[in-house]
Amino acid sequence: MQKYYKATMDRLLRITTRVVWALLLLPPVALGTVYLVSKDSLAGFTNPPATDAVFPLVLAGAVLLSAGIAYFTRKLAPRGFAVNDMELVIDREMRPITIPLASVTELRRVDDAEMKGALRLMGASGFYAHYGWFWTKKLGKFRLYSCRFKDLVLVRSEKDVYVLGPDSPEEFLADLRPLLRR
Repeated sequence: MQKYYKATMDRLLRITTRVVWALLLLPPVALGTVYLVSKDSLAGFTNPPATDAVFPLVLAGAVLLSAGIAYFTRKLAPRGFAVNDMELVIDREMRPITIPLASVTELRRVDDAEMKGALRLMGASGFYAHYGWFWTKKLGKFRLYSCRFKDLVLVRSEKDVYVLGPDSPEEFLADLRPLLRR
């Protein structure tokens, strides 16, 4: 058996992703505008020769930094979850995560109150997805891979605690429970 469960962005995540995109584009656009205005001889001043050589490099650095952040954040965001008879795979374009089903010790829905006050320790949240290491008072330290903060599933393995956000959590749980060891 091989089954795939999509993880699509909720409305709030789509909005925050657009806002982050705007914030990432702001420095390169501002630097480019300043550079073009400073090159205009009608502005009443001229740049020193060193500025003309350095400014394009700074602009290119800002563009590369913004593009790099967007690229890696998108590539590491969960797209969905694949389940087969042996493992659960958190599908990401870069570095997918595999959880052997034999190591799963707990599988259940996460109460929305358990996610209240979640602190991101390391990862991303609000730009394409919520993923990485998080902590809450009720769950402790866990790895979150979701495109929303509600209707989540907890998968506790021998090594880590995962909180996942498949689009259909009930179907995901119903299909995964029979595959777990007794």
